[in-house]
Amino acid sequence: MDFKELLAPYMDEMLRCTRCGFCQAACPTYDALRMESAVARGKIQLLLSVLNGRLDLSPKLSYYVYRCLDCRLCQQTCLSGVRTDEIFEGARRWLAHVDALPAPLRALEERVFTSHNIAGEDNTHRTLWQENMNLEVPAGQPAEAVFFVGCVAGLYPMVYSIPQAFVQVLQRAGVTFTTLGGEEWCCGYPLISAGRDVEPLIEHNIRAVEALGARWLITSCPSCYHTWKLKYPPASFQVVHATELLAALIDEGRIVPAHPPALRRAGDTAGPLRVTYHDPCDLGRKSGVYDAPRHVITSLPGVELVEMSTHHALATCCGGGGNLESIDPELSAQIAGRRLAQAQRVKAEVIVTACQQCQRTLGMAARRQRLRMPVMDVAELLLSTLEEPA
Repeated sequence: MDFKELLAPYMDEMLRCTRCGFCQAACPTYDALRMESAVARGKIQLLLSVLNGRLDLSPKLSYYVYRCLDCRLCQQTCLSGVRTDEIFEGARRWLAHVDALPAPLRALEERVFTSHNIAGEDNTHRTLWQENMNLEVPAGQPAEAVFFVGCVAGLYPMVYSIPQAFVQVLQRAGVTFTTLGGEEWCCGYPLISAGRDVEPLIEHNIRAVEALGARWLITSCPSCYHTWKLKYPPASFQVVHATELLAALIDEGRIVPAHPPALRRAGDTAGPLRVTYHDPCDLGRKSGVYDAPRHVITSLPGVELVEMSTHHALATCCGGGGNLESIDPELSAQIAGRRLAQAQRVKAEVIVTACQQCQRTLGMAARRQRLRMPVMDVAELLLSTLEEPA
């Protein structure tokens, strides 16, 4: 793999960068580090220097290329239309090929290809989130819909509540579904983001879903959704994000929110619950899903949706994207704290999102600050408005 061949198609675009600073103003990593090499225009100059032979591969170059959230705010705000996503993806592929992958990502790759999940656990542990639930979650049975849980929701107890809430809503709506259980493998997103190939994971997952005769694959993880929709080859089933399905179930009258969210509120707070929605980068900017989660939220009685200063296509990343938490957890935490501050400024009582990783990252930031601001998934908030089953 030749670096010049990877990036040669983008040479004109890289030279078209006027260093205007719009990417700098939007970049969460630059906002935390305040270093030119951390922002898109700075990284482009570094890569041009490598292409022109003025700069050699070095750990410092790898440091800045991989301390990127892959949130694509730089591309969203670039007036010159530079495809920074493809440029930096090519740079990561080259760095990974020449063994310049940061040590935490090498360890991640080994875990995924050995255990088929990002945690390195026995893959049968993917079903532990189902324990202590008063309902049976099917696995490996033919069904029209497969719920692809994802590594984070399936293996990190802090967000077990997301798949638990989602399957309860599905069952109340009468949706017939199954899961892959221990046959679900990592979708490959973290390794793709690192610059690695994941063909064995792709082939296994497609084969496993098609074997069940499914017409739909539903996932509540935006990274899985983005990967299945845009990185996997076309398959015999349709890929749907959980919020898209929930919005449709509400519109069809199969789910009827009955009362305001059953949540504890601070002091004697009265009136509608002030909720702000955090757009996950992989669901919003990278996949174009903005309306479905907001439609669910605004369909709930006793809820007021307030937007943060950056939202929709300009939403600031939570700090958990692009493998940054694995490489530099302190930087990830800094960025999460800045997003949390935006929610505080609009006096939100609850942050609602549609991503397990965003929920973890923002939830941990709130805990570090001892801030009483719950971070919830759309499915959790919806479930809290439903009547208990008879």
